[in-house]
Amino acid sequence: MERFLSQCAKYIYKKHQNELTDLCVVFPNRRAGVFFTHYLQKTVKGAIIGPSTTTVNELMASYSAMQKGEKLQLISLLYDVFLKHTKTTETFDEFYFWGEILLADFNDIDRYLVKAKDLFTNVSDLKEIESVFDYLTDEQKKALEQFWGSMAVVDKMGFKEKYISIWDKLYPVYQDFKQQLAEKQLAYPGMQDREVAENLESEEKEFPFKKYYIVGLNALNACEKRFFKHLQSLGKAEFLWDYDESYLGDKQNEAGHFLRSNLIEFPQPEDFELDKTCFSKPKNMKMVAVSSVYGQAQQIPNFLDETKKSYKKEFDNTAIVLADESLLFSALGAVPANIDKVNVTMGYSVRNSVVYGFLMLLVTLLKNKRKEGDNFVAYYRYVTDVLNHQLLGDTASEACKGYINQLKNYNRITVPLADIDFSPLHKQIFTLPEKTADYSEYFLNVLAAFYGHLKDAEIDNAMLLELIYSIYQAIEKLKSVVDDVLSEQQREISEAVYFRLFSQYLGQVSVAFEGEPLSGMQVMGILETRCLDFENLIILGLNENKWPRKFTAPSFIPFNIRLGFGLPGIDEQDAMYAYYFYRLVQRAKNITATYSVVKEGIGTGELSRYGYQLQYDSVHKPAMLNLDFSFSNDPVEEIRVKSSKEVVAKLLANNSEDHPLSPSAINTYLNCKLKFYYQYVVRLPEPEEVKEEIDGVVFGNIFHDTLEELYKPYVGRVVEKSNIEKIQKDRVWLENEVTKQIAVHYLKKKLPLKGEIKLEGKTLLIFENAITYLRQLLKIDKEMAPFTVVSLEQRYKRWINAGDNKICVGGMIDRVDRADGVTRVLDYKTGNVKTTRFKTVEELFERDAKEPKKEILQALIYSWGLAKETNAEEIQAAIYPLRSLFAENFTAAVQMNYKDFFFDKVAEEFEGELAGLVSEIFSEENEFVQTEHDKKCEYCAYRGICRRF
Repeated sequence: MERFLSQCAKYIYKKHQNELTDLCVVFPNRRAGVFFTHYLQKTVKGAIIGPSTTTVNELMASYSAMQKGEKLQLISLLYDVFLKHTKTTETFDEFYFWGEILLADFNDIDRYLVKAKDLFTNVSDLKEIESVFDYLTDEQKKALEQFWGSMAVVDKMGFKEKYISIWDKLYPVYQDFKQQLAEKQLAYPGMQDREVAENLESEEKEFPFKKYYIVGLNALNACEKRFFKHLQSLGKAEFLWDYDESYLGDKQNEAGHFLRSNLIEFPQPEDFELDKTCFSKPKNMKMVAVSSVYGQAQQIPNFLDETKKSYKKEFDNTAIVLADESLLFSALGAVPANIDKVNVTMGYSVRNSVVYGFLMLLVTLLKNKRKEGDNFVAYYRYVTDVLNHQLLGDTASEACKGYINQLKNYNRITVPLADIDFSPLHKQIFTLPEKTADYSEYFLNVLAAFYGHLKDAEIDNAMLLELIYSIYQAIEKLKSVVDDVLSEQQREISEAVYFRLFSQYLGQVSVAFEGEPLSGMQVMGILETRCLDFENLIILGLNENKWPRKFTAPSFIPFNIRLGFGLPGIDEQDAMYAYYFYRLVQRAKNITATYSVVKEGIGTGELSRYGYQLQYDSVHKPAMLNLDFSFSNDPVEEIRVKSSKEVVAKLLANNSEDHPLSPSAINTYLNCKLKFYYQYVVRLPEPEEVKEEIDGVVFGNIFHDTLEELYKPYVGRVVEKSNIEKIQKDRVWLENEVTKQIAVHYLKKKLPLKGEIKLEGKTLLIFENAITYLRQLLKIDKEMAPFTVVSLEQRYKRWINAGDNKICVGGMIDRVDRADGVTRVLDYKTGNVKTTRFKTVEELFERDAKEPKKEILQALIYSWGLAKETNAEEIQAAIYPLRSLFAENFTAAVQMNYKDFFFDKVAEEFEGELAGLVSEIFSEENEFVQTEHDKKCEYCAYRGICRRF
């Protein structure tokens, strides 16, 4: 197989072997020039000075007298001009995004030599298209008519007038903006190109080379065409195009879209012998569907094994092309060890590095910092994310761990950053700047501190040091641009604009892999493949949204207007990517392409259109295969723990009057026996963590203890309506009591409290909720007053026979009161209580019920314990579910078959069921098994052990 660049090298050498130094060869990218030079070296005999090589962009820019401006600088100038002509009330921050779009549109207008005045003119009469725009083709005029016709249809609310009024201002903005840039000798790329193209004949530009060979280009903008025509008129340009008749002659195939006109405008030399039928020659093609995005790389070893007979160590023999560049590391990891040399042309994007990840954590910290007094504070998670990052892992690690544990123990949601000074590096990181203008200096100081720290620690990681250095250079450049705009234009840069620029500057940075470009297997992206040919080709990520790329830049210029004035759109982008694909595969012999069938995000899980075209519209008919992975892990075995003498002994040892078997433990056993085993037999502690919100348990403790303090003076006394009214009116006392309980239970402060307790954010919301529920509960109590408070938060217990053992069962009853001869066992419930009704006692003791009635069972266990201790006959179980307190016709009494009842009615049956359950728990024959209902495991502390989630 003769490579295209090899053919070009032989042709040029044959024509100019004694005058190579008088030639300039122009390529679409630098890599093509490297490959060309190598082929030329193989062709020549002896030592000679070769031709000059460059890219088309570099060649055009070299003839411009203006300097390319930085984006922030350009948009800042554009904002002033836009403000002058439109009198907009938009701030610079609000304009910045639109400024990027406008700048891109101006860039296109200039690169395609569009008459901007015509484009931005209000086309009110379709006849003007024929008279004013006589230079347009019939197809372009039709596109414009369609656009303005559609505008007329939607013009019901003056939309067209409003839209056109903005357009009327765009030409003066465009003209004035370019004038100001010219005065400053600045330009955007399109403006540079237009200045070169329009002054080719008016200025005497020197073209020092005898011949300019334009090699392997495809889509040309109007400036490039005019530049090449000028060279052509001087007799200095020759064009070597790469194409195949299979797609050039097929007008339905978009791959030949640009070349069909290029070959007419810029014909190649008749004596240049190009094989135009490569695509039709036999090829070994496969399209492999993979049920994983990153798993596509696992096809690489298979492909290399299948092509081992044709595999050679030459640089142009085998290539891995990444249509999805995020597959770089999975691809490198899949290359077998026997492939000794691999050349990566793409560079390692710093976006994938730990340094970039760390900087993004600092960006989040900066965005969310808050001033309190003279210092900054931040949400704890933004702080701990930084402290836990691997770059800080070996710096004052013990002090960091202790500090993080302290945050957990005291539930510190807001963290004073001045506290974090465990090392000079930590102090540098958490000393945040106040002004956006100082952000660049802050990042540079942090990076410098890291670089110095790594150097001092003699950490052997050249890649990490190179990453820090490359990022440092990018931020230095950003700082220079921001400082210039601040000083020259007195423009304040907001956080939003700064971080947008920060992301853009760092997104362009990549660190080159060390390697020899002309040896070994090549790993490259789509654009690096231009002009290059390989015998063996594996393409990873050949999905419809990856090749062709679906992203198109936003534009103020509607599609039909763009089409009408010859500006590129999605069709032109598709044509470019189609050419890249067909040109790449036309000379290859072995081609395997993988695509992911996973549908997620913008991924369609669909093979690219080019794959289907090869399958249905070519002579090759590639094999359609699937790459299957065996993910058959051993199934998770059900956990079953057999009870034993030792287990029962542990349970008995933990049971006493001081530590009775609680209703909560009984409910846990009924809900999931294995959880009971972990919690009450093995006594595994639940992990401690900062509670960002006050959870149900903590809120319950706050509510219970507040009520206890409110009613404590009335224990053993009758509570009259007047007493409750007094509590209701004492707003300060009520609010102070709730605040005190939040401080104790949530902020983990010790009594007596010292200093002011400041509630903010979510704690303030919880405070308001607690006050609201307390006021409603007092209102309900007032309606049933007078009543006697028998006890508050008092432990009641009772022994029960369970087989050969006597077990103490009991717990803390929130409140026992008496009214009209009825003793109420009252339980406050801050969580969700689905019902306070039941039909039979037996259903309360159902093992592993899908929706257990645990609140009712708990209230009845309390009633059972109280019945023995007080000998009261008329005991009534009652529940105050907070979420139901505001319901109409609220009733607290637990009901059986929709009727109020006294506990003595079910006492005997209840005790029998309870005795049977307790006997089961303390039986050596018992077995602790997992719940059958996975839903219960979602918030279980032990779910990791069970591997349910």
